[in-house]
Formats: sequence, C-alpha cells, structure tokens
Amino acid sequence: MNRHTLPILLLLLVGLATYSTHAQDLTAADILAKHIQAVGGKEALSKFKSRVAIGTVTKENEVPARMAIMSEAPNRVAAVYVFEQYDLQMSYDGKSSTVRPFPPRMFGPFVDKYQQMLASGLMFNSISLYNLLNSDSGAKFDARGMKKLKDRQTYVVDVKPAKGSPARLYFDAETFMWVRTEYGKVHIQKPMGQFTNDVVNRGEDDIIADFYFETSDFRDVDGVKLPFKFEQALTTPYIKQKTVGSITGTITEYQHNVPIDAKMFQ
Repeated sequence: MNRHTLPILLLLLVGLATYSTHAQDLTAADILAKHIQAVGGKEALSKFKSRVAIGTVTKENEVPARMAIMSEAPNRVAAVYVFEQYDLQMSYDGKSSTVRPFPPRMFGPFVDKYQQMLASGLMFNSISLYNLLNSDSGAKFDARGMKKLKDRQTYVVDVKPAKGSPARLYFDAETFMWVRTEYGKVHIQKPMGQFTNDVVNRGEDDIIADFYFETSDFRDVDGVKLPFKFEQALTTPYIKQKTVGSITGTITEYQHNVPIDAKMFQ
C-alpha cells in the first residue's frame, strides 16, 4: 500500500464513523424537528388552512389523467384521479373514509387499507395539510436508524398513530424531506375452484400488496418546500395489467387558502 494512501483511508473511516454516530444520535423528535424546519418551519406551515395540488397522474399505458389532491387543516383530505374508464376518489372528512368506485367484495381488504391510510394523517406525505408530523396528535414516533432508499440515504422513523395502523416514514438524510411512507402489507386469499359449497384456497394464487406513497422533486411554494412528483401503490381492480402496481403523478400547481366544497371530502 502506498504510504500516502493510509492517512487518506483513515480519514475516510473516521468521517464515516462520525457520520454513523451522528445518525444514531438523532432521535425521532430530532428528525421530525429537522424535517419541519427544512420545509419552512411551523410558523410558515400554520398560515395554510387549505391546499389544492393540481396536476396529472399516469396509470399503466393510459394517457396522463387529470388529478387533484385537496386538504384542509386540521383533518380533511381528498384526492380525485380522472382516469379513462372511471374517476378514482379517496376522501376523509375528519370522521370516516370513502373510496369510490367500490371494488368487488373479495378486494374489500384493499379498500380497508386505503381507508386506514386516509384516516391516518399520513396519506400523500407532505402534499396534504392533514399531517401528523405537524400536529399534536398523540402519535408515537420511534427512530429506526438509516436505510438506503434508491440512491439516497434516509432516516427511518416508525409511527404509531393514536388510532389506526402503524406506518414507517423515510426522510432524506441530507435535505430532511419526507420521501416515502410504508403502510404495511395486505394479504388476500383468492378462492379457487368450481361453484360448489367446497371452495379451496390455493396459496400460490394469493395476492400480497405492499402499500406505500413516495414524493420527490421538492420546490419552494409560498415559503415552504413541497413535492411536485409522487408514486403511489395501487392494486387490482383499479389497475388491470397487474394485481399490484403503482401510479405516478406530476403536480403542476399548488393553491393555498382557497375554498374547497365540503362535498369533496364526503
């Protein structure tokens, strides 16, 4: 080994050790505080009472469809995706969640998961104003170290809402932007066989879906940083080519403090 190489390697190792120690020192409260500060701070966020994100969403090989994600503080959120054959609507009015159109009965567990996500305060990440990260919700947060997500290092935080299912959040280690939420898996056993009283479940035909929402391309909007691209897990029958897949969205405009018809959340 070249005698000049050893000092460089030692410096690199020290740097990595310091970075690792720093990462371990960050608590969930530290990470959330850095996230809130990075997006603009609580004072800036508190100025918004409503938000509408307008753009397009792409599903499978269809042309981009119009979409809008709407939210009102403290706890209402809705999304409308105007696809070619149907309008997919997801909403939470502060008390109950709604998903339309409602799929066949066997896919009920998928709808249950969508409804839990909508009610959790963690749906649509920082696109939505209904956001557990910027409220005193009673949720419990726990730092889970670091993980590489695609080509970026992220801080991982588990959250258990006061009501609803737990989720896992990912924050970019450099920018502290909220880049991914994982809501857990849903397992559906598909009944197979003839139309008799004897219905057999075949494990190889089961459907297992991982639910997640990713955000990227953060830009300044009215004094805060907001994402302009997203990817959302979507399942059959809302997609046709796969049983479990995803859709991608591009936001072209944000509107703040505009009136939103209460019917949009019903």
